[in-house]
Amino acid sequence: MKKHKRISEQELEELNEQLLPLIGTRFTSLSLPVVAIQAFEPSQIGTIVGALMDALIPHLPDLPHVGLLKHEGILGEREGYPDYKHGSGKRVELKLLYVDNQYLKMKKPPTPREPSARLTQKVTVKNVDPATDAMLLIAYRMEPRPDNPEAASPTIIDLEVLSMIELVDGTSA
Repeated sequence: MKKHKRISEQELEELNEQLLPLIGTRFTSLSLPVVAIQAFEPSQIGTIVGALMDALIPHLPDLPHVGLLKHEGILGEREGYPDYKHGSGKRVELKLLYVDNQYLKMKKPPTPREPSARLTQKVTVKNVDPATDAMLLIAYRMEPRPDNPEAASPTIIDLEVLSMIELVDGTSA
């Protein structure tokens, strides 16, 4: 059986480098009152904010040069795969990882929280193009706004680009 070309480590590094300007991005349009945040558990904030961040990332006015555009999705559903297409020709699936901010008061879940950024069941070896597909893992947390300490907004604190085929089939290139 012929082995298909896979996205290379160099291609992943180049894509990661092109996306690094996203770090530090503050989504001020998604600001929440600090007093309201106290009524939520971290997972609830992740649910509320995550879908909106996904929709906004390709429309960041200060960062059009990162090259992400919304992909039409090959599955054609609300949770279509992949999320974005990149100017380099790569296809990118976004996974957001909410990180607790120890300085913001929030409800504490009854059991310890296990941070996760899971792939949906729809992302399979059949859907992934080994040569072009990557996962963009973005870590973010709610940060108080410097211009308004009564509000906090999601802020990207780190990111990593990974080979999607390696994630779905468990092998390395």
